[in-house]
Amino acid sequence: MSKKERKQEEELINQIRHFRQLFRDTLVETLSKDREKRHKKGKVFYEGFWVPQEKISSIQKFFLKRGRIVFFEIHLLVIILLLFVFFLWKLFGRLFLP
Repeated sequence: MSKKERKQEEELINQIRHFRQLFRDTLVETLSKDREKRHKKGKVFYEGFWVPQEKISSIQKFFLKRGRIVFFEIHLLVIILLLFVFFLWKLFGRLFLP
């Protein structure tokens, strides 16, 4: 590889880095402008969505209720599995073991 080819590659790589940085800067600028507009409208980014600030308390209550339901479902499943294992232990103890 000659020095001329290396210089061309370095220039190309530098141009790519420059365009990448420009793209990042414009993306950050656009997203921050969008964020400011939505904040002025009274919306807040919550759980991946732009939500009006008045609805946040109801959404949090919904997620809290859903979290409690999942918590009790998992505990109920563990209790049922333990009862099933206990039942099989007693069954095998009486019928199959001497």
